[in-house]
Amino acid sequence: MPTETIDALLASVACGGADPEAAEAWMSPDGRFRIGTLAGAWAKPEPAYIGHAARAAARSRRLGEIGLRLREIDVARHENDARFTELDAQREQARDEWRSAPAEQPWRETMLEAAACAREVQAARARLDGAESQCREAEQKHETAREALDRDATDLRLPTEAEALPAIEQALQRFVDVQFALVQAAHAWRHSHADLLAQHSREADARSQWQLREESLAAARIEAEEAQARFDVLRETVGAQVDSLRQQLAEAREAVRAAEAALRTAIEVRQAAAEARAGAGARAEIADHALDERSQQRAAAVERLRHFAQSSLLHSAVPGIEVPGPDSAWTIDPALTLARRVEQALSAIVDDEANWSRVQREVTEDLQELQRALSALGHQAPAEATDWGFVVRIVYHNRAERPDRLAAQLADDVAQRSELLSASERAVLENHLQAEIASEVQRLLRSAEKQVGAINRELHRRPTSTGVRYRLQWQPLGEDEGAPVGLEAARARLMNTSADLWSAEDRRVVGHMLQQRIAAERERADAETGRSERGGSLIEQLARALDYRRWHRFRVQRLQDGQWRKLSGPASSGERALGLTVPLFAAIASFYSQGANPHTPRLMLLDEAFAGIDDAARAHCMGLIHEFDLDFVLTSEREWGCYAELPGVSICQLQRREGIDAVFVSRWTWDGRARRREADPDRRFAPA
Repeated sequence: MPTETIDALLASVACGGADPEAAEAWMSPDGRFRIGTLAGAWAKPEPAYIGHAARAAARSRRLGEIGLRLREIDVARHENDARFTELDAQREQARDEWRSAPAEQPWRETMLEAAACAREVQAARARLDGAESQCREAEQKHETAREALDRDATDLRLPTEAEALPAIEQALQRFVDVQFALVQAAHAWRHSHADLLAQHSREADARSQWQLREESLAAARIEAEEAQARFDVLRETVGAQVDSLRQQLAEAREAVRAAEAALRTAIEVRQAAAEARAGAGARAEIADHALDERSQQRAAAVERLRHFAQSSLLHSAVPGIEVPGPDSAWTIDPALTLARRVEQALSAIVDDEANWSRVQREVTEDLQELQRALSALGHQAPAEATDWGFVVRIVYHNRAERPDRLAAQLADDVAQRSELLSASERAVLENHLQAEIASEVQRLLRSAEKQVGAINRELHRRPTSTGVRYRLQWQPLGEDEGAPVGLEAARARLMNTSADLWSAEDRRVVGHMLQQRIAAERERADAETGRSERGGSLIEQLARALDYRRWHRFRVQRLQDGQWRKLSGPASSGERALGLTVPLFAAIASFYSQGANPHTPRLMLLDEAFAGIDDAARAHCMGLIHEFDLDFVLTSEREWGCYAELPGVSICQLQRREGIDAVFVSRWTWDGRARRREADPDRRFAPA
């Protein structure tokens, strides 16, 4: 390097005890330096590169270190050579041992065979021990049975050999048969002998009666001949008068029978009336006594109700109820009216023992919580135990007030403050509405309209087999159906005009409608919170208030005689079912048509599919599923989906029986023409 360059480089570096700010580079004798924004300090014990002597000393020192290192490397190299020689010898020895070693496979097979034999020996010993134990038990049982057999044979005087027992058993069986036949014959003879004696007695009586009847018959024939003769003589003499008298006698007998029947009926009616009169008198006495008791109970109940109304608990349970004057005595009508109103207001409250215990516990907890909350705010809530429960008075502004009256006062105060804040709320809502809410609601409404249009296009392209077409309408609700006040005017502005072009009147109309929705949702949340229910957070309330889906409803119409008519009009049950099913298919197909990949599954899940639809309508619904290119999974009590309109279906039929903890699954396939039974891929055992 030229000397001029080195001189220029060193001349550009300032040197001194203090750091000059104007110099680009600076260094000091104590080791500090700066180059631009980089600054630091460094030092070394002696120079190494500056000066001839320093460089020579550094070179000789470095040569000494290199020589020492070379000697160490030579020693390490000789040691490594020795190790390599030893490793080569060991490698050669291992190679010789590997060549002379026996094969491994026979040894492994022998070891496995030995292990298998050892296991078989252990298993055989275990079986032998079990067999010996069973043999000993069997010998003991045989000896016990033999002793019992000998004792029984001695007691029964029977042989102990089994060959002699069949003959004895046959003899006993014959004895039993003969004994049974003898007993049956004895019973039959005993019954038959008694019948025989009775028949002999009846035969003797019949013979004696027959003789008497023969004698009576002969006498009766003689008397009949004499009576016929007299009758003929009398008929010739008095003829017509006898017939008239006979008719009068018959009529008189009939009148007597009728009078006797009427007399018996009158006597029975009189007896029944007397019994009814006696029973009515007894019931009247009982009713008078019960009336007196109930009148006393009613008066006592009215008095208890009056005292209960004076305790202010009634006003807390039923706020705003009208109560008669507490100073004067209550009559029945106002007390009964008050009781009926209280019962009607509290009819939804469960009054069982568990609920009563829970309310008692909650009253104590709520009282403690109320006292803690009011004491933190500097107020008091003393409680007085009465016959009706705890009566709480809240000391507010140095005056004891009932909780319901204090709540009414605070509600009036809140209402007044709400009116003061309504103007600022409206301004905030309009500003935020113009910026964010309006554009988002407008986008959602137009997206919903676009979705309904896509569904209607699907319905228009696919009429039913009878040529009936359906369409879906998305209509705003009316004010009588729970729609927000001013929805129609606000919806017209949301659907037809961009939010950037709204005038002050447009913002006022839309803001008023949304303000009404938020206020109504807030009231509903407060009511749910008052009924110990979850009213929801502020974000949930705003989400429900601004949910545009709650402002609209869907209607299905069908094209009939060239006009669109309501689905609820005159139609068969099948047409109404199709009117609900076809738009559902169209909505699903429209939803899947928005996907990016046309080969994704278009899955539809149906539970108890096509209930209440006949077979022809079911077949048409299946055809519509294929027409809309939908994939389906359905459950049904009897529907298998075997229709010519479907090119293929996989079926699982589940069957069960009472008392069997199992379900039988049979698998079938339908190819559009025939149904075939398929094998179960999960079957563990081959079919029998």
